[in-house]
Amino acid sequence: MHNLTVETALSQTSIEIEVLLCCAKTVIESETADHIRELLAKNINWDKLIEIAQQQRVLPLLYSSLSKNFSEVVPKAILSKLRLDFLAQTRRSLLLSGELVRLLNLFAEEKISVLPFKGPVLAASAYGNLSLRQFSDLDILVHPKDVEKAKQIFLSQGYNMKIERIEVTQEQKAAFVRSQSIHKLVREAAYPFIHPETELVVELHWGVMPNYFSFPIDSEALWQDLEPVTIAGKSVPNLSPENTLLMLAGHGTKDCWTNLARICDVAELIRSHPQLNWQKLMEIARIKGGQRILFLALTLARNILGTALPNEVWQKIQTDPKVSLLAVEVSQNLFQNTDDSLKDGKVTRFHLSIRERVQDKILYSLRLATTPTTSDWLVLPLVEFPAFVYYLLRPIRLVGGQLLKKINHNS
Repeated sequence: MHNLTVETALSQTSIEIEVLLCCAKTVIESETADHIRELLAKNINWDKLIEIAQQQRVLPLLYSSLSKNFSEVVPKAILSKLRLDFLAQTRRSLLLSGELVRLLNLFAEEKISVLPFKGPVLAASAYGNLSLRQFSDLDILVHPKDVEKAKQIFLSQGYNMKIERIEVTQEQKAAFVRSQSIHKLVREAAYPFIHPETELVVELHWGVMPNYFSFPIDSEALWQDLEPVTIAGKSVPNLSPENTLLMLAGHGTKDCWTNLARICDVAELIRSHPQLNWQKLMEIARIKGGQRILFLALTLARNILGTALPNEVWQKIQTDPKVSLLAVEVSQNLFQNTDDSLKDGKVTRFHLSIRERVQDKILYSLRLATTPTTSDWLVLPLVEFPAFVYYLLRPIRLVGGQLLKKINHNS
């Protein structure tokens, strides 16, 4: 395993995966194009290729690459199927983009500062085209003090709060929506809202990263370092490319990089921003204890998608041998069944191994054990406690749960 590289880990995969990796980009170099032609001359299982592209959320990139460069060698029926899927995804993207602009106008009327991230803003800034990035919801960030006001705007627009991870009665749901402090118990630092008519999903965030993950990139400095993009003719605030890259590295790591689309986001952001301030980026990551998190994201983009990195950056990455081991692990799991590969505490182990500082490993473990969740709220859902009570309740509930398991097992 220690001698295994990302390239050899991926070389053991199928021809369909190889085609997908070559096509999962907005710009295809002539050398790559020649290689794709050689692959397409072989016996491709097109249904399998399309299925993998859908699972990995890169179908628009596959269609764009094949239709622009290889339409004469791809079976017409396949191109036609891909085109229909691409058009359906494009319609969804345009609908979400229009809704984003409408919501931003509503927030502006209420004088609430709001910062969209991922979704359409990332498609516009990194891919240069809303149709090429597959996204299914919107993510918007507000200051913690504005969470309740923002929640009321969504409710006034007919959105329903989506309660995740727990089953609730109607009475409990009403208490959840009514509560002004429940957001302190939502571990992901986001409320999902869903519109019953359009089925559009918008996540209202008060932190770019969940608090328990202890990679604090959502400081006030984020709001001071913006680079607007244009969506549906409107100038929309967006994170600077450096902060976007840190956010992508953080989110990819949190989800253990189980998805090729996340690596494509990193690769396309780097490609579309040749003026990226690498020194500033590396310095922020170092200060926040997220250097290895950033290095892994960059290594995956380089080794899986061929993204060019400045020499000094690549040399610096190679001083941390743990990065290449983690990159191989990600590569081996990337096209596996994620449900099977992320059981038995593997997520926690991955999160701990990606931190280079001992204090961050300790902080992560402590926060994971003590940060309350909606499951803790559900113990006494109709009582409005101060948030700190749940910090005391959670360890008791976890220990009690483990004891019950042991008793049941022994009996």
